[in-house]
Amino acid sequence: MRHTKMIATALALAAGVAVRADTIDVSSTTLVMGGQQTRFRGGTGLELVNVVPAYEILSLAARDVTNPVANDLQLVMSGWGSWDIDHRRWDNGTSTNLTGDLQTGYVQGSLLDRHLTLRLGRAQVQTGVARMLHLDGGEVIAVLPLGFRVSGYVGAPVAERFASRSGIRSWNPQGGDLAYGGRIAYSLPFAGEPGRGLDLGASANFVQDGSDPVREEVGADLRLQPIRDVTLLAFGAYNIDAGRYSEASVLGTWTPIRKLHVSADWHFYAPDLFLARNSILSVFSASDRNQFGGGVAYDLFRGLTVAANYHLQLEPGAESVGTNYGHDADVSLDWSRGATSAGVQGLFLDALENGYWAGRVYGRQSFGRMFAAADVIGHVFREKVNGEDYAVTGTLSAGVELIRGFSAVLSGRAGVTPYLEQTYDVMAKLVYNQTYVRREVR
Repeated sequence: MRHTKMIATALALAAGVAVRADTIDVSSTTLVMGGQQTRFRGGTGLELVNVVPAYEILSLAARDVTNPVANDLQLVMSGWGSWDIDHRRWDNGTSTNLTGDLQTGYVQGSLLDRHLTLRLGRAQVQTGVARMLHLDGGEVIAVLPLGFRVSGYVGAPVAERFASRSGIRSWNPQGGDLAYGGRIAYSLPFAGEPGRGLDLGASANFVQDGSDPVREEVGADLRLQPIRDVTLLAFGAYNIDAGRYSEASVLGTWTPIRKLHVSADWHFYAPDLFLARNSILSVFSASDRNQFGGGVAYDLFRGLTVAANYHLQLEPGAESVGTNYGHDADVSLDWSRGATSAGVQGLFLDALENGYWAGRVYGRQSFGRMFAAADVIGHVFREKVNGEDYAVTGTLSAGVELIRGFSAVLSGRAGVTPYLEQTYDVMAKLVYNQTYVRREVR
């Protein structure tokens, strides 16, 4: 209950400031879902129970808030609350049916003719090896001469539902009580089309749980667009504590003609280094992976596009001996014209533990303010899972735009999987999105 009251209070305070802003964006989503989940209550079997959670998701962003100090002053807040009407869902995270959390809540403004930006509160840090770090703290971004840019942050990793920040107990993959880091970048624009140029960056991220280091990582990133139709992206990260590279990737895209899009990529990652160092799960993911591949897409005619992708996967062999060569591929045909869109897709996976062939058919049709959509996907497994060699799931959705920024969606899904002989869930959603613009003479 206290979590929900905290959210309501915070959003009410935000609304009080927001009325003095030039632009206010408000979004509200009321969501009710129903389905089944498994429970183990002792004995030799599992039990199915009904779960019917109801959610309220609310966000508010006030821009250009009137003040005598900063430029572009913004106040952003978003939170959610939920009530489990029947049994508590497995990921409720508390011992009560009522729960909630504050996702973001920060104030941001610019100084020195927008050369210095300050952010204070709960937000996600997206620079370099921060890896979308969810942080209670502050961030500063400085735009320097000659194309340089420096940013830094410090704070505590967010604990879900205001619970323990301990790296062992927190759901945050970078759980702890202190996080800090930053990034230095350099940009060199090229003459010609917009977007051409070179961007280089170097970053660091450190997280501690008491005196125990949870993560110590440095990295570098690159973006190069020498000509309009060619772009190269690269990223690398090194874990100082483990003395190993945690991730590296290269992606190149090329559009030789307007209708043809080609890409090639390589991705290396060490799954155990994506977790906190003190996580017990890290011992189950201690082997490196490599993926090599690419894709091609071609616009045929009148909204019809064909695409294909393939990747070679290098993963540890059986009992971590040698290397297993796996494959994944997909091919799709998409068509869109006016209010109608549809497509078919085929997928293939060949990995060490298992593999599958899969097929998917999907479509969407709009009728003025209304729409209907359908999606069916089926898998045939190489090795049986729980004695079953296939799975089929289908989804039907319908929605309508109501008045004054309101819209409603009803969706249902049913299927047969190796884990449930029959499974279903339904969802009803009411959404409100609106932007309020207020101008005053200054």
